[in-house]
Amino acid sequence: MNMEFYQITIIVGISFIIIEMFTLTYIFLGMGIASFAVALVQYLFDGLSFNRDLMIFTIVSAIVILASRKILKRKSDQSISGEEDVNQY
Repeated sequence: MNMEFYQITIIVGISFIIIEMFTLTYIFLGMGIASFAVALVQYLFDGLSFNRDLMIFTIVSAIVILASRKILKRKSDQSISGEEDVNQY
């Protein structure tokens, strides 16, 4: 049974999503979504191109991680501008 490159990349993406369920940091979520994007490109353009796939993975991963941190920010992460906090340096 020979697996195509996009199938292996989908398995890696699912693995990142499962790891994210245990860590809850949204970093592996971005990496999982980026893996799915790479798998889609591999499927559409028939095969592996290391440089292309690495570039797509890096760009999509960075965009998703930055967007998820901005969108999913907790209220406790936001600083209160009117009050001084002893722990602020």
